[in-house]
Amino acid sequence: MRSTVSLVSCRGYDDAVVAKSVAEAIEKAGGLEVRGASVLVKPNLLNANGWERAVTSHPAFVAAVVRWLKAAGASRVLVGDSPGFQAQDFVGRKCGIRDAAIEAGGEWADFSEGAEVECPEGRLVRRFTLAKPFAEADLLVDLPRLKTHQLMYYSGAVKNLFGLVPGLQKSAFHLRFPGRAEFAGMLADLALAAAPDFTLMDAIVAMEGPGPNNGRPKELDLVLASRDPLALDWIASDLIGYRPETIPYLADLLGRGAREGIGADGEGGLASKVRGRWMTRPEDIELRGLRLEDSRPANFELVPVLPADADIFREKLPGWLHRLLKNAMVPRPVFDHIKCVRCAGCVKICPAKALSLAEGPQAKIEIDYKACLRCYCCHEICPADAIRLVKRPF
Repeated sequence: MRSTVSLVSCRGYDDAVVAKSVAEAIEKAGGLEVRGASVLVKPNLLNANGWERAVTSHPAFVAAVVRWLKAAGASRVLVGDSPGFQAQDFVGRKCGIRDAAIEAGGEWADFSEGAEVECPEGRLVRRFTLAKPFAEADLLVDLPRLKTHQLMYYSGAVKNLFGLVPGLQKSAFHLRFPGRAEFAGMLADLALAAAPDFTLMDAIVAMEGPGPNNGRPKELDLVLASRDPLALDWIASDLIGYRPETIPYLADLLGRGAREGIGADGEGGLASKVRGRWMTRPEDIELRGLRLEDSRPANFELVPVLPADADIFREKLPGWLHRLLKNAMVPRPVFDHIKCVRCAGCVKICPAKALSLAEGPQAKIEIDYKACLRCYCCHEICPADAIRLVKRPF
């Protein structure tokens, strides 16, 4: 199946410039019919650190998409997301996205209530509870920001869909699927359940380094669009320097998860065990607009891909040996108590209850490494960049 991805230039966040690039990206990706439909726009509202640090979507990008949808005849345009642990309305106001969406003609959608969504194609999850506006809308438009990610290495169209899960229910998935391969499989199932109708990626300013919260802004001056989120993520991860097949959830959607190994099998390669809804092999992607080779950044700091994941061997090794291997291979969170502002957000979001805030005048975060899942939720939401991920030798 042929999948079209558009890649267009967009220099900065001036309203007129962004509007033109969004329209061009949609057209080159094959267009989007929304007349008479209610559309849910799903930006990135990770936390209140905001668009200045490339943590959340940029208000101008969200507003441009809302205006395009309204002009194209959408009956309603709902905008919403579920942050990691802070209140949605607080993050939306702080980042300017709530006001920008409303001024552009959209409606702010409450993501606090959930509705059950079936996923008959799921391998790990057959039923998700997703934000109620998703179940009520006719179409879903996904607005990821191109970022690195400590657990999944790269965050894009598929990973952005995790915000459809209301509030701290997201933590339960980390507890249920603690390994990198398992969590990637859950994200793949979620993508099949959510099935976004269109994706527009803000790569005008991306994030490099220790993303998705504590990395650094990186100007790329690009917008990507596609009806196929897998194909878009394949192109975007390749753009910044990853081998896309090493991104766990992309490998899973193509049918070759970490437990099976990654690479061609001599009988049709990755396509032989494909999950099935979108592109079946990378060769089927048609890139329109700019050339990938001409658009690559000269330098882009990636989250290193581990040569092997200790979690792969959980079922094959004695518990004590698996713990030693995991401690050596998989980075663990280390707290900088000087930077820490004692907000306790990490304590609230930790799915394994491995963190606690000690009482008293010298209060500090304490961590039980035996309970720690290495899910990096704490690192992802820390507002003070007070957590480093460090490998520990045997």
